[in-house]
Amino acid sequence: MESYTIKNLTYSYPQSEKKVLDNISFSIQQGQFVTLCGPSGSGKTTLLRHLKTVLSPHGTLKGEILFEGTPISWVDQRIQSARIGFVMQSPDNQIVTDKVWHELSFGLESLGYDTATIRQRVAEMASFFGIQNWFYKNVTELSGGQKQLLNLASIMCMQPSVLILDEPTSQLDPIAAEEFLSAVGKINRELGVTVIMSEHRLEEVFALTDKVLVMDKGKIICDGTPEDVGKHLKQKQHGMFLAMPVPMRVYAGVENDLPCPVTVREGRIWLDAFAQKHPLSQVQLSDEPIHKQNGTPIIEFNEVWFRYEKEMPDVVKGLSMKVYSGEFYAILGGNGTGKTTALSLISGINKPYRGTVKINGQELQKNGDRQLFNRMLGVLPQNPQAVFVKKTVREDLLEMLSEKKMSKIEKEERVWQISKLCYLEKLLDRHPYDLSGGEQQRAALAKVLLLEPKILLLDEPTKGLDAEFKQVLAQILYNLLQKGVTVLMVSHDIEFCAKYAHRCKRL
Repeated sequence: MESYTIKNLTYSYPQSEKKVLDNISFSIQQGQFVTLCGPSGSGKTTLLRHLKTVLSPHGTLKGEILFEGTPISWVDQRIQSARIGFVMQSPDNQIVTDKVWHELSFGLESLGYDTATIRQRVAEMASFFGIQNWFYKNVTELSGGQKQLLNLASIMCMQPSVLILDEPTSQLDPIAAEEFLSAVGKINRELGVTVIMSEHRLEEVFALTDKVLVMDKGKIICDGTPEDVGKHLKQKQHGMFLAMPVPMRVYAGVENDLPCPVTVREGRIWLDAFAQKHPLSQVQLSDEPIHKQNGTPIIEFNEVWFRYEKEMPDVVKGLSMKVYSGEFYAILGGNGTGKTTALSLISGINKPYRGTVKINGQELQKNGDRQLFNRMLGVLPQNPQAVFVKKTVREDLLEMLSEKKMSKIEKEERVWQISKLCYLEKLLDRHPYDLSGGEQQRAALAKVLLLEPKILLLDEPTKGLDAEFKQVLAQILYNLLQKGVTVLMVSHDIEFCAKYAHRCKRL
């Protein structure tokens, strides 16, 4: 039986002629694990939201969506709530109660189940996901990974037949993401639930996947197994191939007729087989220093301690570090280790109760906000929506230049240049909240770059970005570095930091 059948689905947002979904057709068998991937803004979230009518965006829709053989518009809302589970991108956006056990029972209570059934299902799911140790905790005490796991468990209490996940690991550190994906794989294997997941992290997901759908510009350009999709993207030289797992990219980099590996284990087997007929050559590593650390540090932490409330535990504990002018410095660490808090201490939002924070050799307290943010400091927050204040992207960008002594033509030219740099040319007349997660990240970055800061603070800038634009982001950052800009980045993206950062620090 098919969980979903999509026939000639076309969709566009109100007052827009652009087709966000363009004549899409595919089917998903019951019990399949389906991964939906594609560049930022390709229509993935819009497609997933149409698979549950209460989440469907307003606009012009043509075509047919069948859920288990029935047009989805005919399926009762109560049945959809129970049978179709949906996990969103942000862990905090889906939690509605104060306690863990309240959250687990909330969906069942809303559907009117009796107390005995609720207790039984909540106990089963708490055991299945291993959350007994924090069963009675306040939701506010949980880490990002625990919150997302709680979202998943609370949905599974309703015993859905289909589980839809929209980039659920985008805000999780690698360990929490791996644990979450392991739980999703367990649901698919042991409970037979159909899983439909959009994701940019394909290394771990492809090992669980039966079928891959690749979207680009509102169309399905690939539909098949991970191996077939990887080969097809390589043949088309499509930018999405950069997001494929490392074993597949290594395989595609040399001429061979061996089976295409997907996982690291398969990659090792392939490499051993390939090496038997092809001698491996030694790679010469460069001895040149990556970055010279000269002069006074532009950012300096000296034994910094910080807590949010007097009775609360310390979030930043004796942090010391030095960041030099023109350096790309990355801070890594799990959810809740104090990375974002460290950035807030640099921007002056929070103040340490012990230790000193210096900017350009001066203690932060001696720099007023106007002096600090007047072409000195630019901050890209973790939630890009926090920087949007206007009705269109164009107005938002022009707002950053409102106090500049420039003519209207000069301002528009500057906005156009930064729009081209961040691939926003076709999005300037869209409302910022109508953009995809990756597009919002690019628009927020463009706003910050218009400040022309000497120090750029980035909080999870690669969140929601596809592999191709990550390369563009790296080039943007390197261009800034060459102009003497200092980049301090907080991230969970270990691969990006390892490839591009000059130095890394783990909190």
